[in-house]
Amino acid sequence: MFVVTKHLLQRRKRSSSSSSCYDDFFKRLQNHGAWFKKHLTTQLFSVTKKKKLHLVLDLDHTLLHSVLVSDLSKREKYLLEETDSRQDLWRRNVDGYEFIIKLRPFLHEFLLEANKLFTMHVYTMGSSSYAKQVLKLIDPDKVYFGKRVITREASPFNKSLDLLAADKRRVVIVDDTVHVWPFHKRNLLQITKYIYFKVDGTKWDSYAEAKKDESQSNGSLANVLKFLEVVHKRFEEDLGFKDLRLLIPCRQRCYG
Repeated sequence: MFVVTKHLLQRRKRSSSSSSCYDDFFKRLQNHGAWFKKHLTTQLFSVTKKKKLHLVLDLDHTLLHSVLVSDLSKREKYLLEETDSRQDLWRRNVDGYEFIIKLRPFLHEFLLEANKLFTMHVYTMGSSSYAKQVLKLIDPDKVYFGKRVITREASPFNKSLDLLAADKRRVVIVDDTVHVWPFHKRNLLQITKYIYFKVDGTKWDSYAEAKKDESQSNGSLANVLKFLEVVHKRFEEDLGFKDLRLLIPCRQRCYG
């Protein structure tokens, strides 16, 4: 009787010990599963956070101002002698016409910083040959825009986000002109028109005639960049927020 009881006690002890081992194993498995789930969620959260929004940029009067050399006023002719010594002023021949192109102040800084946050596109009503010449100046190595360029050959009358392979809820447009975007005004952040050269019919001096320019640190592009950084931060902080158009102010508001 003593032997049987002893044997039973030993079996129960082993069973209890085995059960304890299994319990420890399942606890470790559950903890590992919880850690894996948390780690995976964190990684997915991080990937979603880093997913870029899209930024569509106009060229003329948004990033630069260009005119035919023949249209320069008499008081602007001095610029022709400065194109070789300045990094913001260029002469280019496009389709047999000679243009002088002035880059907007803060342009290079704007592109550098915006590229960290957005996948950038150019959308212009200019010709493809004109856009090609301009992009040689502002993006010679195709770091910012790559082949993401739409010109009037593909979009001759209006501009449309339908030509972009992007979720329209995740696109910001920066353009000085509203009416060219008849179907996507909710995406549009209007920027003040950049006019450096003399415009026919105006009585006041142009920037070029007055030998001054828009502010580098507090001009339109600098202010737009600040807004874009806020938009991007909002998306980083709130994954449930899917429509950035709700963050874009009334289209009548211009940044300048």
